[in-house]
Amino acid sequence: MQVKDRSLLSLSWPLFITFGIGTIQPMMDSWFLSRTSETAAAGVGALMPILGALFMAILAFAQAGASIASQFIGAERPRQAATTQTMVLIGSLLLGVAITLVVIPLADNIVSWMGLTGDAALHARDFLHVVSIGFAFRALQSTLTALIATHGLTIWNLFGNIITIISNAAMNVVFLNGYLGLPKMGVKGVALATMLSWLIASVILFLVHHFKIHHKIRSTDFKRSRIILPDWIRIGFPAAVEPVSFQLFQVVLTALVVHLGITAMTARIFSANFAMLAVIFSVGLSSGNQILVAHLVGAHDFAKANRRLHQSLIAGSASGLVVAIAVALLGEHLLHFYTADPEIIRLGRLCLWCDVALQPFKAANMVITSALRASGDSKFPAIVGSSMMWTCGLGTALLLAFVLDLGLVGIWLGMAADEFYRSIVNYIRWRGGKWKKSGVV
Repeated sequence: MQVKDRSLLSLSWPLFITFGIGTIQPMMDSWFLSRTSETAAAGVGALMPILGALFMAILAFAQAGASIASQFIGAERPRQAATTQTMVLIGSLLLGVAITLVVIPLADNIVSWMGLTGDAALHARDFLHVVSIGFAFRALQSTLTALIATHGLTIWNLFGNIITIISNAAMNVVFLNGYLGLPKMGVKGVALATMLSWLIASVILFLVHHFKIHHKIRSTDFKRSRIILPDWIRIGFPAAVEPVSFQLFQVVLTALVVHLGITAMTARIFSANFAMLAVIFSVGLSSGNQILVAHLVGAHDFAKANRRLHQSLIAGSASGLVVAIAVALLGEHLLHFYTADPEIIRLGRLCLWCDVALQPFKAANMVITSALRASGDSKFPAIVGSSMMWTCGLGTALLLAFVLDLGLVGIWLGMAADEFYRSIVNYIRWRGGKWKKSGVV
């Protein structure tokens, strides 16, 4: 059965679990860091938006390349699809190396830009110096995951991620406790375990890509790449703008939270870890929908692509709402997993209830935006989405947090408002139908 004829659920269910496992890793790192100190967890957690922006840039280019490959597969042009995969693999690896070369010299500055001081700054700096060495591995992991999913082999991504998370947990235990004759490494040990887990994941997924998809890098791919490269840049660069802009938006919000104090910052980081649980189904559905839409656009079956979008939209928003409510109801018990501080728990619970308002619109925005990118219409969410984020979204957050004096709760509600604004305009764009003329085939 061709990928475009498969059901949304058959493609998406391994992606649910894969993303869930990926969500566990930062949660697990936060837990191990909190065993060192809550200040270490808060300091490293404050870096997550910066790291998220870098990872989203890598992922956006990888998914743009994977969508082009999907369109060629849907159009039954396998040679062009193979060339695209070679180009995306090499390009993403080079991008990862370039980011490492930029971040390492700027590590101290990045920590200062986040407003971190004292022990929190020291812990954040130690973590960033070590983990940035592995950005090339992270780039390969993201790219191989996208390419394997393009061929409908999402179950293999799941197996690879299970092995990775187990190895990450084992290395955290060894490095933090000084087993096997190693010294106790603290924050650097958590960073080293994360970086090595990316290496393990990239090796496993490379083997899957080579032996299951039978992809080989040929010298002719480099000659053909000049034909595909313009489309990859046309789709990939705008596709990277919106998620990177979103992560930078999170950086600004994190900096605002830092000014509210260490308690607010810690509450936001801990509650955000659990809020990610509500995103799992949305990401799985949006990723599965992105694969299907790309294949269907390549086959010029636009009516079916539209039906797939609406199926994913309803399922993603509904699941995001249900899981967010469940997480909010269990909020106090979940937050005790990290801390016993009553004020952190109180603020964290309020944030999780605010997240109930955020998740349905976040799910809708992810599904629609990923479908627009899959079809090749990536400029609109990049330009309009980013503009609304920095005007309407940030403006609402500042109004609620500092003018109406809602503090951390106001910032979280501002994030919900941002997702609402962007999901509405992106849906209007999809309904307009211009995406039907944006494909590469």
